[in-house]
Amino acid sequence: MATPAITTILDEIAARLGNITTKNEYNYTIKKIERAKLEPFKGYDLPAINYWTTSLSNERGVYNDDNRNLELFIEAHSLTRDKPFIDIVDMLAADIITALNRTTTAPKVSDDPNYDLNETVSDLIFKGYDYQIGQGEKPWCGVLIRFTIAYQTDPNNMTTYAA
Repeated sequence: MATPAITTILDEIAARLGNITTKNEYNYTIKKIERAKLEPFKGYDLPAINYWTTSLSNERGVYNDDNRNLELFIEAHSLTRDKPFIDIVDMLAADIITALNRTTTAPKVSDDPNYDLNETVSDLIFKGYDYQIGQGEKPWCGVLIRFTIAYQTDPNNMTTYAA
C-alpha cells in the first residue's frame, strides 16, 4: 500500500527540523527530534523537538477536490541558562519556524524560503505559540507551536496530495 499523504508531509517536516544547527546559522543545534513521543526528554537530549498532529478536517471543493486541514503541534525543550527563559523560547520558536520554511538542500537561515514543503502542501499556516517552563534540579523551558497545514487531494484519497 502507498504511504499516507500525512506521513509524507510529516517526513518532510522532520527533515527540515533536522537542519536546525548552529552551522546552518540557527540559534541552537537540536540534538533529538521525535514524532509523537509520549515520554519526556532527558536533560542530555536537550534541546529537543517533539511534533505531532491532532486532527484532520476535510471539505469538498467546487471542483470536486478534497481540501484538507491538518493541525500540527511542535514542542521544543531546552535547559534554561543565563538568559531569561522567554528569550530562549523565542529563539527556539524562531529556529523552528525558519527551518520549516527552508528546504533540505538550502537549509540555512540566509537561504531563500520555501513555503509549501517542497510542494507537498498548499499552505503552512503559523497560528502562534505558548511558553512552557519546568522546575527541578535542571530547570527547562519550552515552546508549543501551532500550525495548520492545508493541502488538496482527490476525493477520499488518503495517499496522495496535490499542493
